[in-house]
Amino acid sequence: MGFPFSSKKQAPWLQEINRWTHESWVHRWVLILILCFILQTILEATGWLSGVGVESALLRYAALPAIQTWNIGQVWTLFSYGFLHYGAVHLLLNGLMLYFAGHMLKTFWQDVQVARLFALGIVAGGVAYAVASYFYPQWPPLMGASGGVLALLLAATRMSPQMPVYVFGVLRLPLWAISLLLMLISISGLQGPNAGGNMAHLGGAAIGWIMAKNPAWLMRMNWTKRAKNARHHRAPLHVVGKDGLDLDGILDKISRVGYEALTAAEKEFLARYGKN
Repeated sequence: MGFPFSSKKQAPWLQEINRWTHESWVHRWVLILILCFILQTILEATGWLSGVGVESALLRYAALPAIQTWNIGQVWTLFSYGFLHYGAVHLLLNGLMLYFAGHMLKTFWQDVQVARLFALGIVAGGVAYAVASYFYPQWPPLMGASGGVLALLLAATRMSPQMPVYVFGVLRLPLWAISLLLMLISISGLQGPNAGGNMAHLGGAAIGWIMAKNPAWLMRMNWTKRAKNARHHRAPLHVVGKDGLDLDGILDKISRVGYEALTAAEKEFLARYGKN
């Protein structure tokens, strides 16, 4: 069965989307965000044309409100808010960062671990917003997947802080510099109009930083068949250092027992690889 389109007779563009989504859960998350935004836009346009409060109903049931306005049935908004966006630019930024941060982290982790951290980052961002909103009930409802995106970015940064990033394809910066800049922007924005959003950024970043050294927590003890297949069919890297250390073996060890279980030589080898 394909995802998200399973018909055997598909138009070429549907076949291309189906192939792309099969490549990685990162791609699937990007597509899910796009589809949710299309649905959100259709519902909002329907409300404008009909005069019915469709947009307000959507925000009431899917966006994350300040905790004072919660009722017990709204717990799902700690996750659903991540699939709404304030506009096309908001979606574009989150989608691009999800794509690049997710693939950077896949250098070290299995695809399923990256997918689960993204979802966990959204929830962590929502929890951070909800707790802080107790003191700031005037905050507008929270929307956007930035918490999940920052979780991926900070996890990748902790795994390989010196990994080179080419900004606009020209300026070469280490990954830690990019992450530090985004963290400083989020911290400085805690006093601005998007204070709630910036609090969610920090919540997602925090869980990503924690999980970077504990990736095994993202895997269930009894793996599903699909997760096992994802590991066994991962494209082999076969990067071997002069000291005989194998990158693929090191990455498998990280996914099984965590980064801290690596030997000093293995950590040094991984750090050298991240700088290339």
